[in-house]
Amino acid sequence: MSRAVDDGAWGIGRNVRAARPYRGMSLDALAGLVGRSKGWLSKIENGKIRLDKRSDIVALAEALEVSATDLVDAPVPRDRAVPSTSRLRDILLNSSLDDPPDMPVRPVGVLEAEWDGRILAAWRGSDRAELARLIPGFIGELHVHAATADGRERERALRLLIWACSAAGSDLLKAFGQLDLAWIAADRAEQAARLLGDEVWFGAAAFAMAHCRRSLDLARAFRTIGESADRVEPYVGDDRRAQEIYGMLRLSAALGCQIRGDHAGARDCAEEAERIADRTGEHVDAWQWFGPANVGVWRATLAVEAGEPERALEHASRVVSAALPSRIRRASVRIEKARAYAMLNRPRQAATELREAEKQDAPRTHSDPFARELVADLLVTVGGRDVRGLAWRMNLI
Repeated sequence: MSRAVDDGAWGIGRNVRAARPYRGMSLDALAGLVGRSKGWLSKIENGKIRLDKRSDIVALAEALEVSATDLVDAPVPRDRAVPSTSRLRDILLNSSLDDPPDMPVRPVGVLEAEWDGRILAAWRGSDRAELARLIPGFIGELHVHAATADGRERERALRLLIWACSAAGSDLLKAFGQLDLAWIAADRAEQAARLLGDEVWFGAAAFAMAHCRRSLDLARAFRTIGESADRVEPYVGDDRRAQEIYGMLRLSAALGCQIRGDHAGARDCAEEAERIADRTGEHVDAWQWFGPANVGVWRATLAVEAGEPERALEHASRVVSAALPSRIRRASVRIEKARAYAMLNRPRQAATELREAEKQDAPRTHSDPFARELVADLLVTVGGRDVRGLAWRMNLI
């Protein structure tokens, strides 16, 4: 899909155009480094075509010697009610697993019930204000148990801490652009995993480390997540939680393979995850929402990244939205469908999917770089009040 040039619009191409002369590169030189034509790159820089695959963005970032995150950096969306994370920041920055906060704590069993009840409900429903209210004290109490408990109680606290830090980092802090604090949360999860000494939960922490930063950046943790899955595999057995962690690692590895152009590796990892999901089935308390429906969302993403929009829509059509426990994932499947429709030059269907994604989870939709690029296109190709409203809330106009 192409669009008219709009010098006032935000876009990844604009950032490429700014970075290239700073690096002293000609159009020919940069195009050659990424294996593309000069004409293609010129259209990208001038906003005439859209960058719609992670592999292209990563290739440009690596050639320009910048972070892929820098290329997709964008203004903060309007009308975003950002919950306060000051308490969580205080817990993470002013305490450690050796030096916990000075606070009263509830028994680990009570904390487990809190996690299975109110916290997971807030996470499933994308109620980030409630999550921001509940999770700081919860993580603080787990720090105390990690430092003072022993035996089984300490193990339970450390597992909860890994999960809670992963949730806080990837779906609360990252959603509101606080990538530095998200990284600290993931690092705290890794520290807890080291104390626990459980290979499966090392894998859970590796997942947090990879996903608490933008997946567009091929950082070491993301490149090696397949190795984490390999280390977890011998310990999976019949334990559902271990199966879910292993399955999510395989899905992450599949995306890493796809970005690197290893389509066979991506397919093998995705098929392994699908096999595991068939064993686990759907559970509302699944680790990172792993299950057949979520695997379908990931397979749609992988197909879009491979430039196979028809296959992406096939995978998405088989996803039963009601089976997805999380509104975040319900928004994600809509975004992938929108990307696929855009690749097929069906902009009105793409616009419809993005509006539905926003209804499911506005922060997830507003912060997605591909959704933002697509909305910039839709302003020209579709227009109308709904698209302009979405663009305004994304701070694109």
